Amino acid sequence: MAGVENLREKYKDKNVEFFVVYSKEPHAGERRYFKKYQQHSSYEHKKSYAGELVQEFGMKVPVLIDDLDEAVVQAFGRMPNMTFVVNKQGKIAYKADWMEASRISEILDELLAE
Repeated sequence: MAGVENLREKYKDKNVEFFVVYSKEPHAGERRYFKKYQQHSSYEHKKSYAGELVQEFGMKVPVLIDDLDEAVVQAFGRMPNMTFVVNKQGKIAYKADWMEASRISEILDELLAE
């Protein structure tokens, strides 16, 4: 989460907005760190996990919570860390399966220069 937080800080005075969409636990019940997490059984359950995420990482970027039916993930892609950059006209200017802060910074710099 540090990558998106660093980007938010870098672009905070440049009319750029960031947010994270929390959809599901991709490794629920697996490995040592994720053993305590289960797939969501209710929206409140999902909301509590999202709150824990924000708390644990001290996130300042707004976290939006996908519905239980995962409508956002279904509409935009099933990868757990997808990234989209949307331009001022509301069109997707960049899409990636994984969040790479340096690449996002390049894209934002290009868009801001236009």
